[in-house]
Amino acid sequence: MPPTLRGEVEETDRLLALSDGVVAIAITLLVLDISVPEVPPGTPSATVETLVFDQWDDFVGYVLGFLVIGLYWTLHRRVFTQIEAHDRGVVWLNLVFLLFVAFVPFGTSVFSAHPNRFGVSFVAGVLALTGLSLAFLWLYASRKRLLRAGLGSRAVRIQATRFLVSPLVFACSIGVAAFDPVWGMATWTLLVPINAALNSRLVESAEAASRAAE
Repeated sequence: MPPTLRGEVEETDRLLALSDGVVAIAITLLVLDISVPEVPPGTPSATVETLVFDQWDDFVGYVLGFLVIGLYWTLHRRVFTQIEAHDRGVVWLNLVFLLFVAFVPFGTSVFSAHPNRFGVSFVAGVLALTGLSLAFLWLYASRKRLLRAGLGSRAVRIQATRFLVSPLVFACSIGVAAFDPVWGMATWTLLVPINAALNSRLVESAEAASRAAE
């Protein structure tokens, strides 16, 4: 019997390759917003230092974009370690996620140029939509039963919480930034303890226990 062609629904390698490429390009584009300040010859070194540190908003935008894209990339990899097959819905939702990832450098550029109420809200909105698109991808795959066998409903919910927490923090920061953009940016620091808690051994143990029980 001649060998059959591998079904498209089972091929996720190309989706991952495309996704990794877009993420790598987006991260690279982030640093292009940071330019070396033009300094006339004979300028005192103290002035050079001032000009460099005056670009603090560019550095914040770069670090923010790099860390959040990195976070979403790790979560994206986690999605596809659990997906055994895909359909057109997964393909298109993955493309929507990549659409927002590719837009992140522009969002951080707006923030760097205008670190005010609008700039903070704009980049937070972009990052929130990026995270939500990834969460929708996970929820769609679980609803369509495209995840690997043996993954219990509780484990699916724990993963969904991991995917939703970051966009929710960014969405909340938009409301805070409406009153004070500095406090809006401060809200982003909540991502560190929240994600640390969701990836702690306690949560992972509960996730493993739910898999064993189901």
